[in-house]
Amino acid sequence: MQPAHVPPVAAMSGPTRGFVRGWAMTILFLIFYTVAFIDRQVITMMVGPLQSQLGLTEFQISLLMGPSFGVFFALCGLMVGGIVDRHSRRWIVTLATILWGAATCMCGLAGSYPVMLVGRMGVGVGESALTPSAHSLIIEQFPRARLSTALAVFSLGAVVGGGLAAALGGTIVHLVAESAPVRLPLLGTMQPWQMVFLIIGIPTMLMAPLALLVRENVTRPASSAQGREAVSARTFLRFCRTNPLLFFGLPVGFGLLNIITSAYLGWMPTFMVRSYGWNIAEVGLAWGVQHIAAAALGQVGGAMLVDRLYARGMKDAHVRYQWIGVLIGVPLTILGLLSGNIWLFLALSSVYHILCYPFLGYAVAALQLHTPPELRGRMSAWFIAVITMMGTFIGAPFTAWLTESVFVDKAKLGASLITVSAVVAPLVVIVLMVVGRHLRRMDHRQHGAA
Repeated sequence: MQPAHVPPVAAMSGPTRGFVRGWAMTILFLIFYTVAFIDRQVITMMVGPLQSQLGLTEFQISLLMGPSFGVFFALCGLMVGGIVDRHSRRWIVTLATILWGAATCMCGLAGSYPVMLVGRMGVGVGESALTPSAHSLIIEQFPRARLSTALAVFSLGAVVGGGLAAALGGTIVHLVAESAPVRLPLLGTMQPWQMVFLIIGIPTMLMAPLALLVRENVTRPASSAQGREAVSARTFLRFCRTNPLLFFGLPVGFGLLNIITSAYLGWMPTFMVRSYGWNIAEVGLAWGVQHIAAAALGQVGGAMLVDRLYARGMKDAHVRYQWIGVLIGVPLTILGLLSGNIWLFLALSSVYHILCYPFLGYAVAALQLHTPPELRGRMSAWFIAVITMMGTFIGAPFTAWLTESVFVDKAKLGASLITVSAVVAPLVVIVLMVVGRHLRRMDHRQHGAA
């Protein structure tokens, strides 16, 4: 594994600023990503309070979980991709972190559904800048043979953050559920669920300046007038059209997988409460610990395995590993949903979290291996936009619609999750198999037969 103090050849040539680099920088961005996912996912533990105190329906809550965040995350991410290719990524991350922390606090200050929607939109706008910036900086620091592993370590933030959002969020919501409203200076009377957002959002804003410590290359291809022309929107789209199965097929394949993942992340804690009678603190702790342990194992172990397989000649390893994982993980999760036993459910669904949930590291690596340096920020933003739009627009809302309009019974939430799994999983396998064949052909053209 590459030492943190040795950047890849020519990646960091020219003037730089900041001093945290290599693995230390990756760990710092892991912390940022963890905090981002806590801010993003804690709302999944608040279904009960939001329904009882604001009178929201399942579908309204699903819009808070998904589209209100996802549409702005995706659209702003596309715009940020071009900015990342031209401007200081340290400052982009710093300002973005302040923005999404403030938006999280706004959700806590919300007394109505429209205001909370606006707050969730703000969280999406702020968080949209983190991943393209972090990917661009990490890629400067690591060679091709270690790229999946480095990106997977950064992506652990989704695993740890999602687990902590469940464990800590569930505990806090349970503890404050029976508490009396709190009166704060200037802010007035705050309900317990509102305090949760403030407790999470304020520290987020305070950590933002840490991003200024990371090292970045000042002179990049896109920083000159010639570079700006090279990454024009027209050039970007022309580059995508030359390899449609890579730059459209790959995001669509993983976007389909993200539909399943978003449905699970959004509704499985509520399924556990309704199906097994546990309170939200018990569910949060069990779900959070399982989530962190299983997905962390899959995140790092899966990426290391993909890197090894790729180095040994399996040029479609980044997608082959994933569609095989879907064939194993999704059927076992369906069996868990049908089991009627919470411990069996946790054990079987953990296989999905090992094999399917932590896909971002090796999925982005597959994309970036074939992307010129001056387009990496924009390509990363494009990929994240597609998988986010597909996951957030379909995953949680489709599940809620099935529960309310098809099964017409909140107790049938498990049936809704099974339906989403059974419909989408075969599509994931088909698309990724087709993309895998294209990746093998591309690698053969670029480097010759393995």
